[in-house]
Amino acid sequence: MQAFAHNIAAAIRRSATYSEKHFFLYGCLAWLSPIATIHDRFVADAVYDTLPIRLSAAILAAPLLFHARLRDSKFFPYYFAILVAYGFPFTFGYIMVANALQTPAGAEVHITWIFQYVIALFLFIQLTNNAVLIFILWTVATTFALLPILWTTNPNLSEFRAVAITPFFGYLTALLFGALTNRNIDIVNTEKIRAAAAIGSNVAHELRTPLASIRTLSRGIGRYLPALIDSYERNQVAERSSDSIDRRQFEQLKTLVGRIESEVDYSNTIIDMLLVNTADKPLVGLEFDRFWASSAIEEAVARYPFNNSQEKQLIRIDSAQDFEIHAPRLLVVHVLFNLIKNGLYYVQRGQKGAITISTTRGETNQVEVHDTGAGIPPAVLSQIFEPFYTTTLTGQGAGIGLSFCSMVMQSVGGKIECASVQDEYTAFTLSFPTEPQRIQA
Repeated sequence: MQAFAHNIAAAIRRSATYSEKHFFLYGCLAWLSPIATIHDRFVADAVYDTLPIRLSAAILAAPLLFHARLRDSKFFPYYFAILVAYGFPFTFGYIMVANALQTPAGAEVHITWIFQYVIALFLFIQLTNNAVLIFILWTVATTFALLPILWTTNPNLSEFRAVAITPFFGYLTALLFGALTNRNIDIVNTEKIRAAAAIGSNVAHELRTPLASIRTLSRGIGRYLPALIDSYERNQVAERSSDSIDRRQFEQLKTLVGRIESEVDYSNTIIDMLLVNTADKPLVGLEFDRFWASSAIEEAVARYPFNNSQEKQLIRIDSAQDFEIHAPRLLVVHVLFNLIKNGLYYVQRGQKGAITISTTRGETNQVEVHDTGAGIPPAVLSQIFEPFYTTTLTGQGAGIGLSFCSMVMQSVGGKIECASVQDEYTAFTLSFPTEPQRIQA
């Protein structure tokens, strides 16, 4: 039951996210509904005054006009689900039932009410991107839409049967057709993701070959470079030549091989991140290392390509409660690397804040990456560890960083958690086991 409730909640959030870019438009269009009362009165011969219920639906939709301020509330997706159910199957179902029940004896209910209800069902389906959620909301809305039968005096039951009972299976067919259409769209999107993952996997494997060549060439240079440097230095001392390499460039030359090796390792880790997100059994058979948490943090910061010195100054390290980690060192470094990147993104997005990376030793050893930037919206927070999920613009993020972090932490017997308050902070906590773990095949 708990799993079912979790799935429904996730479906509600997805439906709201799916429709988010049109919220303002929906809020504006909702106010056309009260205007349609004119049509109801002079064309459809309404015997029930539809203005109050149409107006209530429009008022309920008013927050959509201010969605930019309200969408970050964790309750907003649930509000949207209630709005969709109230505004379409309930409102138009209620109007149809009330007009049928109040139709004078011997008269026929106007066909407009059925047309309006069917159109409302299709709009409802389009805004509710989950089959189970569609039927739950429709069942609840329909139950309440039938309430006029309880208080209508001398109800016209024959016309009620004509609009509610006789076409009932037609309404169900429309719902089923719409739900299947939505499902087919989901299947197509899933297949697109799988195809992209397969292409990414092939590209990643192909990149291994040139990287291996670069590493081999780097090691070849490293084998002879020390002798060349030593020969150059002795020659400079002997001849006292003024035509020499700049000292700073010379020092950089000494570290060149190590930097090439480091970048090759980094490139291979990016490939690992992509493969982890596309493989059926990620992170199998890796070698574990023993190292201090502080050293992994320092390495991640040292390897991060900051845009400028001011950006680097945003990071503060507090490793007073240091502890030993048993895990693949390079993977942990790149988990921290990704969290630093994520923290800088939210600091820059909020145009304020800083990042603190701290360690805590105890029953559970933890590393926390805490930023005081823009924060993560509640509707997004539950999805950030899903593979290929991203809120950044196309081309600026692939959605593999945080899912990679999650897979790494699970595979070493730990976990990653995220807490965030909009416009205040985001905190990622890495919890490591106190006993050595081994990845299971």
